[in-house]
Amino acid sequence: MTDDLSASLITIMVDNNAIPGMGLMAEHGFSALIERAGARILFDTGKGPALAHNSQVLGVNLKGLDAVVLSHGHYDHTGGLEHVVSLNPGTNVIAHPMALSSHFVKHDTDVVPREIGMSQDAKDRTTGGARFVLLDSFTEILDGVWFTGQIPRSVVNEPDTRLLVKTRTGFGQDFIDDDASLLLHTGHGPVLLLGCAHAGVRNILEHITAQTGLEHIHAVIGGTHLGFSFESETDAVIDQFERYGVQCIATAHCTGEGPNRRLKAHFGNRFQEAWAGTVFKF
Repeated sequence: MTDDLSASLITIMVDNNAIPGMGLMAEHGFSALIERAGARILFDTGKGPALAHNSQVLGVNLKGLDAVVLSHGHYDHTGGLEHVVSLNPGTNVIAHPMALSSHFVKHDTDVVPREIGMSQDAKDRTTGGARFVLLDSFTEILDGVWFTGQIPRSVVNEPDTRLLVKTRTGFGQDFIDDDASLLLHTGHGPVLLLGCAHAGVRNILEHITAQTGLEHIHAVIGGTHLGFSFESETDAVIDQFERYGVQCIATAHCTGEGPNRRLKAHFGNRFQEAWAGTVFKF
């Protein structure tokens, strides 16, 4: 690494898949380590076990982090937070104010909704060991690194009706208003790092370009949630990637096999899957 703020290294620590033959653990979740100009930011923490295991296998020291950023409050992105905070007492944990709220899911096989946010015990232990910085607006959190804050939903996507929040009368649709992403300034150009993109990839891109005036995005990395959308949404995202001249599309976690096939067929060698153990240099 150099002292140039634009030089960035992104290591995928957790994903549903892991590069074979390295001894890495795959789990339903996502986490990525960003290293730039001496600063180290962990974006999401996976479901839990894989982060600690994979950090050992990859020789990544999770101590000395400058910040932990949560894309939203679901267990598959916050499960390893308690472990990370234990290694970095007093560290800043940056998230949307609603990331610590309760989130639920109800599949067809569930009798009642199940909570899928952080458990109260984990919240209590984590909040006692970290400094939570709760942001709902587009904010530069470190030199050249922006937290998107809450994403306006100008494009209305098909809602994931499995996701619920408590209401006065029972449960209602959870639109995951806490969904947030990171934008990095790099020597190759802007890089967008997604956790799960519940807000919709198109909405996220429109938001960051409205905030920054950017007309070009070099790379988009992470979970796109396209696996839970109509094929037409994948096609619309492909069109938007082309409009912003995206040169690297690296999908993870919640993208799904069908959308991955469509993205690969369109983008060819500009596309890859960001499995655990994958390293990107910009």
